[in-house]
Amino acid sequence: MADAESGRPRILVVTKKLALGGAERHLAGTLPDIRSRGLAIELFVLERGGELEEGLTARGVPISGAFRSLGRVPHLLVAAAALYRRIRTMRPDIVHFFLPEPYVLGALVAMIARQNICIMSRRSLANYQRKHPLLARIEHLLHRRMAALVGNSQAVVEELAGETRDRGKIGLIHNGLVLDGLAANAPGEAQRTALNIPLDAFVMVIVANLFPYKGHSDLLNALGDVASRLPQPWRLLIVGRDEGEGPHLKLQAAQLGIADRILWLGERRDVEAIFAAADLGLLVSHEEGFSNALIEAMAHGLPMIATAVGGNLDAIVDGRSGRLVPVGNTARLGEAILELAENPSTRKALGLAARERATAMFSQAGCVDRYVRLYRGIGHSPEYPVQAIIEGALPAVKAPH
Repeated sequence: MADAESGRPRILVVTKKLALGGAERHLAGTLPDIRSRGLAIELFVLERGGELEEGLTARGVPISGAFRSLGRVPHLLVAAAALYRRIRTMRPDIVHFFLPEPYVLGALVAMIARQNICIMSRRSLANYQRKHPLLARIEHLLHRRMAALVGNSQAVVEELAGETRDRGKIGLIHNGLVLDGLAANAPGEAQRTALNIPLDAFVMVIVANLFPYKGHSDLLNALGDVASRLPQPWRLLIVGRDEGEGPHLKLQAAQLGIADRILWLGERRDVEAIFAAADLGLLVSHEEGFSNALIEAMAHGLPMIATAVGGNLDAIVDGRSGRLVPVGNTARLGEAILELAENPSTRKALGLAARERATAMFSQAGCVDRYVRLYRGIGHSPEYPVQAIIEGALPAVKAPH
């Protein structure tokens, strides 16, 4: 561990695939910056060919893994063998797992490969464990093998604490944003024209892949209730990959009589331009670890309404930097939308406060600082709480007399 002893540990990050999801965007943004701090970090993916790979390799981060040519289970066996070979060849000082499937598969492979220091990052609440109790049991057993368990919101940290009953090995690292050059958000005429939206329309946006738990159905019901009372004309922009819910949601919108007000934009790489075209942002998930889309919108000065769940509670101070509503309460959601739609001055004040909060709490530089301290300190200071290592709050070492 010569590199680790000199403050330059070798780190292998393991995740599923570099698609356009929140965890993947987080890794694509942070890994190059961590590498620029002098750490030897690289990425292993269970499945090669993700949309974000090219940008990551262009910034100097090596990527290894297995291209998929088989069914799911045979491919996972191939990926496990490839990960074993990479660990044995690279001999990393630290292996860091992101997302449930890479954690379970990767941690078992790391144990077989006799990897000493492993870290797991959880980026969403583990509600999936209720449907998969065996998976939950395996994860809880694997927690004992981890040197650190890292959450991206206080809600995730509390959940991990309940699973391990060992707060000393749990840490919090919020998502980070590149804030340089961001301007306060204002409706952009060019963006609206490009999307064929009336320039005088009241425009809302939700950035979330179309999973049931993301709450799109709740949002449509809420809008159906207040549609006639909203400023006319109005539009809802839905940005996100269709994970099977699209046809049901479009049918629901038609039944509610609001289908002509909704633009289904799918996956987009120009989310910043979408924010610029909007007056109000929405995030109505039933569960949420910590949403990049939420703090990105806040950093652009977009006032947000979000459900009071998970990391949304870290990001928004209700009534000061946004609005929080109960999960699944379409009446309260509709009331909040209507209130902000009718009060431009309130939207402006919330947007400015949101930008200030995002800038102060969720910078990319601060996020990278925490990862670097974790990687440099976890092997040298195992007796100290992980959060103290992350925050650089270790007691000074006295010089020998």
